[in-house]
Amino acid sequence: MMAATVVMALDSEGHDTVHVLTVAEAFRALGDDIAFDVALLDVELGDELSFDLAHHLGKIGLRFMFTSARDPNLMPPEFSEAPYLRKPYDLAHLFRALHELTA
Repeated sequence: MMAATVVMALDSEGHDTVHVLTVAEAFRALGDDIAFDVALLDVELGDELSFDLAHHLGKIGLRFMFTSARDPNLMPPEFSEAPYLRKPYDLAHLFRALHELTA
């Protein structure tokens, strides 16, 4: 439900969004002819963690940030400096974090 709200809010602000539910869907979306500016990664996508996807995004130079209800101190060390938005968050915090990421 939170994801649907975020997608609608981003779309209403003029962003084009692609919402996926699994890591495999995310990799497929990256293979499509879509140019992404930024990725908002939930740490937990279904039953999977998104860290392999984050590694790939870093390799291809796509900016991303994590979001999760998990304690950010539990993040793997290689992502300790990655932008992180802790759930629950309000849309103002999301928009501010995305603006900082894309500035």
